[in-house]
Order: sequence, then structure tokens, then C-alpha cells
Amino acid sequence: MKTALVGIVKNEEHDILYWLAWHALLGVNSFILFDDDSDDGTRDLIAAASVHWDIRLFHIHEHSLDLTGQGYMDRQKQVYLDALTAVDEQHFDWVGFLDTDEYIKLNDHASLPEFLDSLPADAGAVALHWKVYGHNDLITTPSLPPTHSFSRHSTAEEPINRHVKSFIRPSCWKKDEWVNVHYFELKKGHYVTASGEPVTWSTVPGITKEAPDWSVACLMHFQRRSLEQFVKRALIRKDLQLSLGDHQLTQWNEIEDVSPREKTANILHWIKPIIVTGAMTVLETLRHQHPPVSGLIPPSPRQKPANFRVFSLHPKDARNLGVIGGILYDMGGISQLSHDFQLFLLQSLEHQEAAFLFGLDGSDRIQNFFILRDGRLTGLPRYDILPVVEQSAIALRQRGGRGHFLCSPPKEPLTPDRLKAGLWECFFTIPQETTPSGASWLSVPALNMLEMALTPSSFSLETISALTAVDREITTWLLPFLALHLDRTQYKELRGQLDALAPFIL
Repeated sequence: MKTALVGIVKNEEHDILYWLAWHALLGVNSFILFDDDSDDGTRDLIAAASVHWDIRLFHIHEHSLDLTGQGYMDRQKQVYLDALTAVDEQHFDWVGFLDTDEYIKLNDHASLPEFLDSLPADAGAVALHWKVYGHNDLITTPSLPPTHSFSRHSTAEEPINRHVKSFIRPSCWKKDEWVNVHYFELKKGHYVTASGEPVTWSTVPGITKEAPDWSVACLMHFQRRSLEQFVKRALIRKDLQLSLGDHQLTQWNEIEDVSPREKTANILHWIKPIIVTGAMTVLETLRHQHPPVSGLIPPSPRQKPANFRVFSLHPKDARNLGVIGGILYDMGGISQLSHDFQLFLLQSLEHQEAAFLFGLDGSDRIQNFFILRDGRLTGLPRYDILPVVEQSAIALRQRGGRGHFLCSPPKEPLTPDRLKAGLWECFFTIPQETTPSGASWLSVPALNMLEMALTPSSFSLETISALTAVDREITTWLLPFLALHLDRTQYKELRGQLDALAPFIL
């Protein structure tokens, strides 16, 4: 079964990769996206994702028709009709039409194809009811997918949830007929609910007469999100007259459902290769603009590092850290010590205020991880070291983001979400002269390259280019540490080249 998802995007730099990842993991084969003149990094992120997935991106300004003078609804109508014509010709079995704040939630099926295959044979379209989510009392934009950050939704009695969005069989569509974005006229077959029952429409097609059917599947609709995102939406959607009164403090937050968070780690795993590939492309561009310096000599893997130090990192009250599903966790008491993972702090002798976190498995190989609410996905996230004198410990404050302290609550994920450093925000560091197996730190290939780069008296983008020529993937992993050693002008240039990728790396 071939499935496609059609959407219009505009300035979705923060959420577009989460939306793509969620639906790709559900089994969507192809994405057909129309960019409505985004002026942030949305297009660049989609381009990076298209290296890994079948994503076809069109710009409305480059469309066959001049749609720039039309209203949003007119442009939406035209590109949806064109997309339907295209997918019909390419023999997709099903095509869905969603906005990028709408996420399919399946309750009884493991994948979208499995769900669609369960529908009656004469179903020409399936109507997925909205389940509208509130703002979870968030003011600023969260750094996690909306499926993780916004866990409270409205009740089934809320009238807005009778709205639907459609997946249709292109072969059943009544060609060139348009009603609205919620409903498509069929020449054959029937509209059914997610349970496979016939749909009873209200006086407006696209809004059902009956209460929403959420039992089998629904659309999580993150229409409101945080106050910051609400304001952004009001600025983008000139066709909507939104006021602060529309962002009600209590509406749509009645019911808590955290089950979508189970997929957060998978979403981050899906996105990471996209960011790595995008970063490596940027490094290649820089290599042509800043020809590599010559004379970098790899140090002996038996030497001791001269330009950095390594410490093991431990919560203050002797608890262990580990990785579950790729996410960094506090594992509990010392009796649960595992030799499969150990967390370390990497510190430059030149910039001792900065800490870079990395992990090793039992064979001295780098084991990457994600830190919830920390958007850096390529590894080696930077934190600032703040001494906690009365505790004879340190606290780690997130670099970038909201600048919160890293917290290690017992048997929970580590998260930078505390404004002040208390007990769970205190860590001990123990100097480590060797790796856990007793080898030199320079026997770890990435750290050997780091020592090679920092040994000359000067460091520049040309040095990074030289490392790129040796190993682009390792250079990408080292990039947060390397960026620290650039002067202000070259750091600004690097960040500008990374553009929309920068928050995921630096």
C-alpha cells in the first residue's frame, strides 16, 4: 500500500521535523509539501530530510499558477487540487490532507497502512476527528515535539472536535470538485469514520453531526500550543483575526494523555541522521570556502591529552546514570551500576567554564544519547559549569535554550528544567586519567582528532576544514566543542552557515 501526506507549510522551523518524523514512523511513504513563502529555516530542514525520505517540496511562488495575490484559503484549494491530480497519476492508494499542527493517533493499529487496510472495501475516504489540545500552561515554545509537550486535550463534547480531516482514495475522488479542506467529494465509495461506520454530516460537510469517534484513531490537533506559538500563528495567518482572548487559559486542557510521549525517543532517533547529514553538507561547503590548513599531525594514541581533561560525572547522592531508549536517565542506587554506559564531562583547558557531555559503552566506544528538553541531537551538548561551593559540587546550566540547570531526579530522565540549583541539580566530577578500560583517552578516535586540532597555536574554520577532510562524521560530533575555540567572527559565520540546523547542534 502506498500512502502520501499533503500539507502546506509556513515558518514551521521548530516543528516540521517532528511532524515528518511522527508520520514517517506511522508508515507514510511520501510527503508532498507546499511552502507558503517561509522566511525561516523550514525549507532548509525539509531539504535535509528529503535526503533520507521521499519528500517533494514545492514553493507557491514557483507554482505553475500565480497564487501570490490570492487569500490563504484560495491557495490551499489550488495546491490541494493539484496534489490530488498528481497522486492519482502516481497510483497512491491513499492520500491525506493535514496541517502541520495535526498528528494522526492510532489506538488499535501499529501503522497507518494497517489502519487503512482495516476499513471497509467500499470506503472511499475516512474522516479523522480532531482531538484539540490546549497549551499545558506553557508561555514559551518548548524544545520537545508537541506530542510530548502538550498532553492535555479537550473533551469529546467540545463542538470543535466534530471537525474532521480526510484520507481519501484518489481513485474515488470526484475530479476537480472542491468543497473545503475538511471534505472531498467522492465519485464512488463512501465516507466512513475511523471505526468504519458511515459518516453523518452536519449542515456543513467536514463537520459531523455526531460526537467525535476517537476509539480507533483521531487527529491530535495542537492548534493553540504555547502563548509564544499562538502569537506567531496570529502573525503568519493574516486571514485569521486572533486576539489574546482566543488563547483562553482554561480551554482544551481538561483531559491528560501522556501516551504519545512513548514515541518521543523514536522521533529524536529519526531526526538525528537528518541533522547530521545537514551538518556534514555545511562542513563540506566550509571546506571549499576555508581551505584546510596543513600540518595537523595525529598524536600517538598512547599519549596523554594536553589540551583537554575528562571527568566522570555523577549525581551528588551516589546514583547511577544510564540510557533507556536513547534517552539519558537517572537509574537509581549504586547497586544498579551497569558497565554498558558511563557519562563523562569533557573540558577544554583553554575554556574551563564549559562542559561537554558524552558517554562510553563498556568497550570505550562513544554511546550517544538524548537529553529531554535539550534540542542538541548530534552529541556532545555544551553546558556551563557553575560551582556549588556549599555542596562541594558543580551545577550544569544549559547553553542556549532557556539556560536552565540540568536536573537528575531519581529514576527519571535528566532534563534541563530548573531555574535554581538544588540537590538534584548538583553533580560530582572525578578526574579520569584513562578510559574505563585503562587506555589513553587519545585511543578514542574522536578525542584523538580533537587533540590533533587543538595542538597548533591557532584555531580557525580552516582547522575545522582539515578535520572534515579526515572524517566528516566525527567532525560533526565534535562541532560544539570546536565552535567554542573559534573567534567571534568565525563563530558567527559557522552559525550562519548552519542556519536552521544550529539549534540542533550548538
